[in-house]
This record gives sequence, structure tokens and C-alpha cells, in this order.
Amino acid sequence: MYKALIVDDEIYAVMGIKSGVNWQELQVSEVYEAYNMRDALQVFERTPIDIMICDIEMPKGTGIELLERVNDISPDTETIFLTAHSAFDFMKRAIQLDGFDYLLKPIEFDVLQATIAKALHSINQERELRHMREHYKPYYELWQKKKSLITDKFWNDVFSGRIVCTPANVTDVLEEHELSGLQEAVFMPVLVSVESWLRELSTKDEEIMEYAIRKGASEMLLAAGHGEVIQTKQGVNVVLIAGEEGTKGDVTHELKLRCEQYIQDCYTYFGCNISCYIGHRSTLYEIADTYRQLLEMEYNNLNKSNQVYKLASLGTQSIKSMIPRISTWTLLMEHGQLEEMQREIHGRMEELSRYPQLSVSELEGFRQEFMQMVHYILHKNGLSAFELFQDQAGIHLYAQPRNIEQLKATVLQVVQVIHDQLHPSCSVVQRIQSYIQEHLHESITREQLASFVHLNPAYLSRLFKREVGESITDYILHVRMSQAKDLILTSTIPISEVAKTFGYHNFSHFSKMFRKVYQVSPQEFRQQS
Repeated sequence: MYKALIVDDEIYAVMGIKSGVNWQELQVSEVYEAYNMRDALQVFERTPIDIMICDIEMPKGTGIELLERVNDISPDTETIFLTAHSAFDFMKRAIQLDGFDYLLKPIEFDVLQATIAKALHSINQERELRHMREHYKPYYELWQKKKSLITDKFWNDVFSGRIVCTPANVTDVLEEHELSGLQEAVFMPVLVSVESWLRELSTKDEEIMEYAIRKGASEMLLAAGHGEVIQTKQGVNVVLIAGEEGTKGDVTHELKLRCEQYIQDCYTYFGCNISCYIGHRSTLYEIADTYRQLLEMEYNNLNKSNQVYKLASLGTQSIKSMIPRISTWTLLMEHGQLEEMQREIHGRMEELSRYPQLSVSELEGFRQEFMQMVHYILHKNGLSAFELFQDQAGIHLYAQPRNIEQLKATVLQVVQVIHDQLHPSCSVVQRIQSYIQEHLHESITREQLASFVHLNPAYLSRLFKREVGESITDYILHVRMSQAKDLILTSTIPISEVAKTFGYHNFSHFSKMFRKVYQVSPQEFRQQS
């Protein structure tokens, strides 16, 4: 049996919760009441409490302050916040303090009861783990940490191709990673793409909120608790729904509904726009290819955020499916992704070579589609195919290919020439950095930058952070403050005018950002200098 404590400064709120929840069904034998932080702490002095249901705003100490104390004196207590307060700072602090959940008022008692049931289930699981730790204490923590790292590494290696599962090696591979039993498992992958935040976040804040998003995905999308939520090396969150749920015929429809609710909740509670990309049911032997297709879907998506997209089943492969994915190849060429483009070409030619009924006319169809892309890119950039290729020996732009090797050689040569012409040295990130330098006096958003380089915002954000080491928001802030510091140091321009020069018309906000970077106000910096 369990013990619960309700903390709220409104007596009718406490009475309502006490009478509105079926405590007997939850196996809660005692329900205590408190109307402020002091009374609540006195209850903890008298008896252990399993679950605390707490208001956030109280006159004699907030719920956050109470949770900080409770974490010290009763770390096993699970806390559910009931509040009308949904600001980001509160959510961030609640996550840091490991609060179990929070619900916005007015409260629906059936929702509250379901949340309490989940919290009690978590308590029960923790008690079982504690019992196991007592028997295997010297090894348990090391094993738990190792298991999590091994699982993450396994999936990242599968997605990246470092591990290739086949019927011949799958048993040994799974045993090596302590994942026996997945040989026959079927997975339904869902890629969760964070498109944009509703407010500016630092790199650290983004990491906290990304953690919250993964936790939310685990609770809402892994309905039966079977599966994993992985953050891949590309910075993408992937939900892997495993077991029986991955084999239901109507799973896609049910999963789509859960994804839609999850997207809405992320927008409401975490302040972000996300999209979910649902794959098709895949075994261990197919999951890497499905993941790559989902990445490609996200890469090519320049449409609306807060949407659910489904990856169509591939079915029986035909020659039409092997024609160049023009939208993908166009983007790769325009953004200078030469190596990725070359891999695409080799992969597509390999697929063509395995097609049993390949004819010369079908090779010609492939070449014509490719040349449409070439003319589109050149026209967009003011270039002439005739002028560009007239001196290139060995390139037969308009000759009908007689075999795959001839087609592949021409395509690779054309791609190399166009890349050298469009991207002599400048990468996507360098173009973004140049754009930021030229527009420091304006408001710059991630969506604006993504539009400038014709990339998906989420993809651009991950690319930038991987190459630069910090988020776009932090980079813009540091560049602005660095130039503002130089101007304050080397001129007598009023600091208020310096602020306006870099787009800060609210002087207080400029001062706050300057202090955030240099730990002193602009005025103090000028005096010290």
C-alpha cells in the first residue's frame, strides 16, 4: 500500500482532489493534506510519502522550492505538479529536479488518476530495482550504465552501417551487445525532427529540452513500453517501436494519431515545432535502409512543420523507382555535398545492375531525367551547358548510353564539373556564417537561414552544430557581442547606440545578453577598459 500527500494553498482544491480520485483502486491507504510548504515538510517528518501532488504557486514557498527540499529528505518520493503555470523556466527546473509529471489546471480527475497510477508503477519498478541492487550492488551501477551505452552504440552502428545484421551473424551480434531475443523482432521507426523553437534557446537549454522531447516520445509513442528512443550521431531522435505493436495491421493509423497528439503537446508544453516521419515495419536486416529513407524525407521536406509524414511502402522494386530522386540530387548538388552525391550515384547504379530486365531504352530514360536536373541547376545559376562542357573531353552529354558503366562515368564527370563550378571552396555553413555577418543589425531566425540555403531547418541546425560546435542562436549571440565589445572598447559611441547598431532596440535586453557572454555589463566593461 502507498501513502500520498496533497499540497495546495486552496482548501477546496485539496478537497476536490481527495474526493475526485479513487485512492482505493490505486492501492493508496493514506492521503495527507498540507496547505503550504511548512505543513508539507512536517508531514514528511512524521511519515514516509510515496507520491506528492503539489501546486506550483503557494504564498509560503513555491512547489519548486518544496521539491528541492523533498529531493533531499525523501528522494524516493514521486512528485506531480498541478499548476496553471506553463512557462519555460518552470518546465526546465521541473525537469532538472526530476519531477515525475505536471498537469495544467483545471484538472480532469481521470487524467490525474492515470498519471498517479503511472507514478506508482514507476515507484514499484524502482523498488524492484533496489532489491536487485542489494544482491548485486558491486556490479549493478556499472552494468546499468554499460547496458545503456551498449544499446545506444548498437543502434547507431546499425544506422551508420558499421554493423550489418544478416541471418548468419545476427545471433552473435545481439549476444555481443546483450540484446538477445531481437532476431525475429519487427520495428516501426519514427523519426522526430525538431524544426524550430518558439523562443531563443542556448545550446545548453536546447539539450535540456531535447531530453524532455525524448522522454515525452518514450511515454506517448511507446504506448506499451516496448522499444527504444535513440538520439543518433546525426542528432536525430528516432523512436523504435518493437514487439507485437510493430506487427499490427492498423498500427500506422493508431501511431499517426499518437504522433499528432505528441506534436501538439510538444508545441504546448515544450514550445517547439516538430514533425514526425513514420517509416514502415522493418526487421533488423532492413532497419538501416528505412532510417536512411526517413532521413532523406526530412532532408527534402521544406513544407509545413507540426505534421506527420508517412514513408510509403516500397513494395516490388521497378525501374521507375531507380530513376534519380531529382529533388534529393538537386539539393545535394546545390549545397556542394559532392561525396554524398557520388555515393548516391554509385548506389543507384548498383541497383540498376541488379535489375533483371534492364534495357538500353531504360538507361536512356535515366539519362534524360538526370539531364533535366543538370539543365535546371545550370539555368538557375545563369550557366550554359554548352559553354560549360564544350571543352570537357570524354563527356558525352547527349549520347545514348550503351551500358551502365558508360552511364555512370558520364554522370560522375558531369557532377564533378558542376560542383567545381558552383562550389569552388564555400560550404553551406560558411555561407550561413557570411550571411549572419552581413545581417547582424537585423533579426535573424533559423527558418530565415534555412530558406537562404534551401535546407530543412532541423537538418541545418544539426549540420551547423556539428561543424561549429554550438547552436545557431549561440553563434549569432557571440558574434554580435564580440563586435559590440570591440565597438565599446575602441570608440566613444554611446552604448545605447551600439545596441541599436546590432539590432537591440531594447537596451535592457542588450545589457543582459552582453553580461551573459562577458559576465559584466557594457557600462562596466567600458569603465574597466
